[in-house]
Amino acid sequence: MTEQPLPTHFRTCCRNVIQVLEKVGVLTPELDARLLISHALGLRGAAFFLEPDRLLSEQELSEIAQRLARRMAGEPISRIVGERGFWKHEFRLSPHVLDPRPDSETLIEAALELLAARQPLPQKHHDKLRFLDLGTGSGALLISLLLEFPKASGMGIDISAPALEVATANAKRLGCGDRVRFRVQNWLDGMVDKGKEQFDLVICNPPYIRHDDIEKLAPDVALFDPHGALDGGPDGLDPYREIIPQLTKVLSPGGIVIFEIGEGQHIEVMALLKEAGLEGIGGLSGQYRDLAGHIRALAASTRGAAR
Repeated sequence: MTEQPLPTHFRTCCRNVIQVLEKVGVLTPELDARLLISHALGLRGAAFFLEPDRLLSEQELSEIAQRLARRMAGEPISRIVGERGFWKHEFRLSPHVLDPRPDSETLIEAALELLAARQPLPQKHHDKLRFLDLGTGSGALLISLLLEFPKASGMGIDISAPALEVATANAKRLGCGDRVRFRVQNWLDGMVDKGKEQFDLVICNPPYIRHDDIEKLAPDVALFDPHGALDGGPDGLDPYREIIPQLTKVLSPGGIVIFEIGEGQHIEVMALLKEAGLEGIGGLSGQYRDLAGHIRALAASTRGAAR
């Protein structure tokens, strides 16, 4: 007679998954186990804790095992569950978009500081703010800002149509789809020639990894983020050289631009901004550091703008 597998209770499964994750060196095994199991079973919030003694079906165990195998192979939790928490919201992901990480929240912090300090600041001006996100990907930066300014509007640019499908869905799900437009194009191509659209804030997290360094990145980045969102050319600065000379044509008077940058790139990027007629604003000479203390964002504005 074929032996039947022993019944597995919810709490036992959780304990087993945690132990497996610990053995492969996952840094947060308890959290990862909860997220994997919740996703596999369709549990939301506190539902994970409500039935510790219930028996799991073979199908449920199979769903958990599939996700556990992906995590053991190094795939990030965010890729497995298909979403990432960024700023104050959850953003859906796909293989076509960069996984937004906490370091990029530095750009949001800089934007809020600089827009609050901008003079003059009547509420009606905040109601008319226009944002442009270059290389929007999942839309995390742009949508986070639009949700901070409920009457502002924005545009997200990306060269990837599948990426913009994700951004469009995120905007609709989070309630700002009627205040944002998405456009497939390469950076500012075509916009500066028309000269009709101007923005109070341009925000951009471009590819800035040196081409030869991509294979040296952590596996969760090198293997799972789209390389088009990582590869900044031989020295990592190609996108900045393409975007920055055209910025003054799309910035409104006193408009602000905020870039994410890689480690050690602040001198070269700030030089490009100054050459284009922009100067550092806010922070320490326009520099903003992430939680690890690295210069993560540069902010600049047209010369003579209020500080």
